[in-house]
Amino acid sequence: MNNIITRAVWGALFVVITISSFIVGAYAAATVLGFFMCIGVFEFYRFFEKSNIVQPKSYSGILGALLLYILLTLKQIGIIQFPIELVLIPIVFLPFLFVIFSKQKNPLLDLTVTFFPWIYVMFPFYLMFSIYNFETSTEPQWTYIIGLFILVWTNDTFAYLAGRSFGKHKLFERISPKKTWEGTIGGFVFTILAGWIYAFLMDGDMIFWIVAAVIISPTSVLGDLIESKFKRIVNVKDSGTILPGHGGILDRFDAVIYATPFFYLLLTTFG
Repeated sequence: MNNIITRAVWGALFVVITISSFIVGAYAAATVLGFFMCIGVFEFYRFFEKSNIVQPKSYSGILGALLLYILLTLKQIGIIQFPIELVLIPIVFLPFLFVIFSKQKNPLLDLTVTFFPWIYVMFPFYLMFSIYNFETSTEPQWTYIIGLFILVWTNDTFAYLAGRSFGKHKLFERISPKKTWEGTIGGFVFTILAGWIYAFLMDGDMIFWIVAAVIISPTSVLGDLIESKFKRIVNVKDSGTILPGHGGILDRFDAVIYATPFFYLLLTTFG
């Protein structure tokens, strides 16, 4: 019972902080997403540091990811006017000097793992801010990003409940033994329902939100499976401990991270 209460309290706090930052404004949204992004990158590096498979350059990687995120978000807001390529090129290519001067056994592999969370973690968080900052003349600015989170959370919640109640057929037992086809289908159905309700409440485009739900549900499941695979490779249960009862930031954002690029493509296509 104590674990359930702890999980509920921290889960509610996480939701309140995340949603509130979107409603407050661009700087709050960028700051909160940037904080979560840095924690997520750190957790990813810690996976491999514990495994002794490779030794990524964690602090350099976190700093590089943060600098990229800040530059991209400031450019998105309109504060930076000069071509950010002038800064991006050195940030991306200077680390390759490490390969030349490193005395470690697998410097190229270490560098690859150092760069990977820039794509896997940093870039989706930047896209989340881009979705938040997407210009719309009819809806509040936070409509799309909050809608994305609601659909992902709906899918996660009802996939869990349906799987626990009716689950018999394993979805991908080798990677995630608790996931079932029944749970996945339940999550899919309720996510579509949530998309319809959200469009109705926000007076939004019904077709857009139903299509978004159809895309977000399976991509959320894939994101969950991908992170589960990472954790199995390095033999850890959770990505971190920052959220008691939930694990780490990557445990909470695994589905959102993978669904975000697809939602962004849909949004820019419809937009």
